[in-house]
Amino acid sequence: MQIHQAIFHIEKCLSEHNCKKMISYMDEKCKTKAEVMGRNNKPQTDTKIRDVLSHWLNPDDYGSPPYYKIVEEGIKKGVQKYVQQFKFMGNLHLNEINLLKYQKDNFYLKHVDASNTLNRTLSIIINMNEEYEGGDLIFFNPYTDRAYSKPTLKTGDMIIFPSNFLYPHQVLPVTKGERYSIVSWLT
Repeated sequence: MQIHQAIFHIEKCLSEHNCKKMISYMDEKCKTKAEVMGRNNKPQTDTKIRDVLSHWLNPDDYGSPPYYKIVEEGIKKGVQKYVQQFKFMGNLHLNEINLLKYQKDNFYLKHVDASNTLNRTLSIIINMNEEYEGGDLIFFNPYTDRAYSKPTLKTGDMIIFPSNFLYPHQVLPVTKGERYSIVSWLT
């Protein structure tokens, strides 16, 4: 198996209707800059590494359960397909859901999603819209550091991949419009 074969592109995990509902909610909630893990293993805002508006979707927050359910059901649908291929994944649990709104010039530099303080097994990215330019998701070969995959994501599409050091990726700057996405992790 080659490492790119563990990156799954699953089409239409969320309906266009549900994506529109989520975008309205995200416009209301995504007001603070996203954080990155700092040198002292504590979250911090660093817009030179990650510049995007963010909101953590918590099922216990007032008004959020219907939105959490939309995302959770879409993730379950995608993960079922992934686990059919990789039968030794074990029991996976939804860890966190982060809503992201990339405006013009927003980006996230090359990174991996797991570390010694972030115990993550699988990463999930759900694309909510197509009315933007730039903002491409790019995966890099961990040996050569060269870009090798740039999935074309439509509304409601999901990417699932291992969170570990073999899957560095980035989001290029948005050059026009606004890019809405949801990221989540399974442990």
